[in-house]
Amino acid sequence: MRIKTLSVILILSLASISLSARDSKFTRQGTGPKYWIAYEWCWVNNKAIPEYQWKKNIDWVAENLRDYGYDMICNDGWIEAAQTINENGYITKYNSDWQNGFEYWNKYIKDKGMKVGVYYNPMWMSKAAFFANCPVVDTDGITTMKIAGKVNFNSELYWVDVNKEGAEQWIKGYVRYFKELGVSYLRVDFLENYERNYGTDAYDKALKWISEEAGDDMFISLVMPNCYNHGATELKYGDMIRVSDDCFDGGWDFASSRRRGEHKSYWPQYGNVFDGMVSFSDIGLKGQMILDGDFMRLNTMASKEEKKFLYSLMVMGGSALAVADQYNTVGDALEIYQNKEMIELNDLGFAAKPLSCRLGTANSSRWVGQLPDGDFVVGLFNREETPQDFGIDFFKELGIESGVAENVRDLWEHKDMGSMNGSFSTRLEPHSCVVIRIKPKGKQRFQAEFASVRNGASTNISDEK
Repeated sequence: MRIKTLSVILILSLASISLSARDSKFTRQGTGPKYWIAYEWCWVNNKAIPEYQWKKNIDWVAENLRDYGYDMICNDGWIEAAQTINENGYITKYNSDWQNGFEYWNKYIKDKGMKVGVYYNPMWMSKAAFFANCPVVDTDGITTMKIAGKVNFNSELYWVDVNKEGAEQWIKGYVRYFKELGVSYLRVDFLENYERNYGTDAYDKALKWISEEAGDDMFISLVMPNCYNHGATELKYGDMIRVSDDCFDGGWDFASSRRRGEHKSYWPQYGNVFDGMVSFSDIGLKGQMILDGDFMRLNTMASKEEKKFLYSLMVMGGSALAVADQYNTVGDALEIYQNKEMIELNDLGFAAKPLSCRLGTANSSRWVGQLPDGDFVVGLFNREETPQDFGIDFFKELGIESGVAENVRDLWEHKDMGSMNGSFSTRLEPHSCVVIRIKPKGKQRFQAEFASVRNGASTNISDEK
């Protein structure tokens, strides 16, 4: 009885969330995009990626990943080097030292059959734009100096104060500028910094303007958000939110161990991807919000099993599948990115949920979701340093009335294991996982309840376990 009551409460609370969530074609898809991002080179070298490396990686993605669905290229960070502007104060290049600007590279990427993403925050104003005192589009004589805030982001980038006349035109104009350049994905970073310096009301207003101008033409990725009140502000205006700390040096630290079990009330609330995915899984709902686990540097993982673990977690959580490995660093991780059976789940808009949203419970390492054809997908993850036994009960936990799986398929081994009666069980080595696709035989015992699981609301498993 307690379990059913919890289900009803969760469903009602999530219905109230849906009323205030941004509803776009992207959130209705249910999963994040598959793409390559320039993060790794920039992080390792602590500067903007040079143009020749940018080109080599674009060509590598087009040859090795595009046909698997990784159909977008995005710059990342270290954007202070972008100080070449047009007459309206908008940057025209990712890096002023580059020979070519956005127009050239956007065409190059599209000619390769891919889309364009841009890392930039429309609330920023470059130092060059400030001192040029450029006219703000769609205003009567307002210039950039008049809309700059009192607190700068850093020495090269200033914040726009949304309470000043002309700020709305600047922010919306920047979004429109990128749209007109053919950009379909905007990665808006350092949101916690703006909210901390200018307040939540100002932050809300800025995100509202970005969302209004983006419409259904541009995917809005919200990065480094405080997510106060469990993402109440971000839910209204974003398609995807970061749920944990940056990738940095990657490895198991990023995937599962950094600040494990610790929570802060502000950014970054969680230190590792697994904790973030578990804790925000209740709002990662189809039609409402996509969870972002940041970038994957699979070449930094210690073993093939750890590589599978991180990639599987991203897929099961419905995250963007953002490749940061490069043509000269990816190594044997390329085959992980090319697993068509896992990629299919992302293509179908699949996002599973852990059987418990409570960190530290065994059920938070068991994830379940359902595909449009009725098949279940179960991900079992061993985060521990010792071998662990895992399983899933077809009758009690999936609600298959017969308790029989017509077929169970291992999506990493690409192997059908045939019909199973009652349950699936396995023993997992440390830092490993298994992802199985289960075709049920017969009807579901609690179809209505499991529909809520499929849509992210709840499960019939008590959070106490």
